[in-house]
Amino acid sequence: MTASISETFYEILSVGPDADTQQIKKAYRKKILQTHPDKTSGSANNNEDTSSSTVSLIKEAYDTLSDPTLREQYDQDLTKAAQTQGYNLSGDGLDTYSLESFEYDDSNEAWLKTCPRCQAPCSIKLIEEDLEQGTDDGEGGLELLVQCGSCSLWIKVKYMEEGDEEEVEGR
Repeated sequence: MTASISETFYEILSVGPDADTQQIKKAYRKKILQTHPDKTSGSANNNEDTSSSTVSLIKEAYDTLSDPTLREQYDQDLTKAAQTQGYNLSGDGLDTYSLESFEYDDSNEAWLKTCPRCQAPCSIKLIEEDLEQGTDDGEGGLELLVQCGSCSLWIKVKYMEEGDEEEVEGR
């Protein structure tokens, strides 16, 4: 599926996850009319490639959400992605761990940790793209909230960007 957590098929069509088939169909028609190159004001400044990809994405969202089997699989995939992807919220009250407490796995290019709650091995996983989403921790480093892929426990992970360790230590 093309949609990511940041823009789900539900968000693309502007419907809720509890929308029925009729609501999805109505939202699809509205979005297509709003974005279709033939229906929008045809100024020369419109980017045809962007319009075409937007229309394709809207069609993919409709095709997926209007088919009960595809929608069920999409919802399961979306839930699983939400459970394993790190989020940047405040994270106050969560247990905090240093990235140094993770083991780096060269073969998967990922930092892995056994969950402190369920003890599932390597169930907390971070990759480079996750670390790029970190937010300023107010102490010269970065932090990221991440969830166990097994029991859904959230933890806060603190780390420094490469090359920042010396700068922070020198302050």
